[in-house]
Amino acid sequence: MKKLALFIVTLFLLSSCDGLSDIFQSKITIKGKISTSKNINGSHIKSSGSLTLADATKVLAYYGNKYTMATIKNGSFSIQVPEGSATCLVFLDADNQFIGNLFAGGLNVLPLVGLGDASNIDLSNLTLDGTRVIPSNDPIGTTIQISEQEIAFMQSVSAYYQTLSKNIDMDNDSSPDVVDGDHIRVNSMVKMNVGTFGTDTKEPVLFDPTHYVMNYSMRIAGAKSMYDKEYTVSLTNTTDNFSIPLNWDPLAADPKLLTSPAQTEFILVFQRNQESQAFGNLPFPDGIYNFKLREGREYNFNFSNINMQNHLMIIKPTLHTDSEGYITTVTFEFVFPDRTTANPHNLIQGYIQTYIEGNPERLYWGHNLYGTFNAGDNYDYYNEKISPKVKLSDVESCNLNYIDILGNEYGFNWQKN
Repeated sequence: MKKLALFIVTLFLLSSCDGLSDIFQSKITIKGKISTSKNINGSHIKSSGSLTLADATKVLAYYGNKYTMATIKNGSFSIQVPEGSATCLVFLDADNQFIGNLFAGGLNVLPLVGLGDASNIDLSNLTLDGTRVIPSNDPIGTTIQISEQEIAFMQSVSAYYQTLSKNIDMDNDSSPDVVDGDHIRVNSMVKMNVGTFGTDTKEPVLFDPTHYVMNYSMRIAGAKSMYDKEYTVSLTNTTDNFSIPLNWDPLAADPKLLTSPAQTEFILVFQRNQESQAFGNLPFPDGIYNFKLREGREYNFNFSNINMQNHLMIIKPTLHTDSEGYITTVTFEFVFPDRTTANPHNLIQGYIQTYIEGNPERLYWGHNLYGTFNAGDNYDYYNEKISPKVKLSDVESCNLNYIDILGNEYGFNWQKN
């Protein structure tokens, strides 16, 4: 358990610089049409007000901490977003009032993966049902080629986005937070011991899912300018009226980061600890959460529980050595909890981060966890070459981390057999 705790703390430290790159491998054009008539059949009244889709004048697309905006002209729009991202499309009126968000393939986000050679997505005609904007041409399963199991994965781990209509304006100032520059991102994190890593002579052994020790966290991030180092932040579940302790604050732990140009964001990690770490950290229940970042700045958001134990992609590592016993390559296999094969290209945002641990020092670490939505065609998800001289006999554990395309973070600890 000490190994896992050290692994988690180190991961938070090295993840503290969370700015996403503005340089993407390619961008996808999304276009669609809406009726400008408020009386057309299918342009339903919004369930919480009198706005219809005919009132929409702009489309907001946001992904991670980035966004772009497009104007609706003569009932049509076209907007470019990065390939490999999970993009929310939000429809707003002239006063930036929320009308609805795109709902396709059972998802409140559009996963821009599995596109093949496609460079654009045509949603065709759009209609409003409550706050769901429904495309007549659903791209999930057509332009976006992903499996039913991958869709089920995304539906399960995107529960937070089901409350998008309430969370787009967390500070309740009647304007989308991402446009105002005070956007708060909330994501789930889970770390676990999952088995023993493989070698040239032994296959990796995956524990039975009932034996996983799950450590859940809630990660909240935003612009560093919103952070007040003198204020004690708090997180409260107002539905059930209990507070959640702050587990990790990199800016408080290292004050130099406050003045570092490279550190553009604050990152706060909250955990619901149990009496014994042997049982892991508790998941966060459904409910409305109140987040106080500084004096006079309150944020409220809805959060839906994510059961990651049943809906995650596990990376199984095998460490290969040369004739002298030095590690040359780590190969990866990707499976769902039921042992069926998963496709990392459709589910991972950016790179895999690899740590190889000795006792007590770290022997190797690979890519940064944050930095890009799409690792590019040249990135090999199945093999990682190890350049430093690392003796297999010195290895105690192999730790693997990734971010899914929805921004949730996963960490797997593999011990030696």
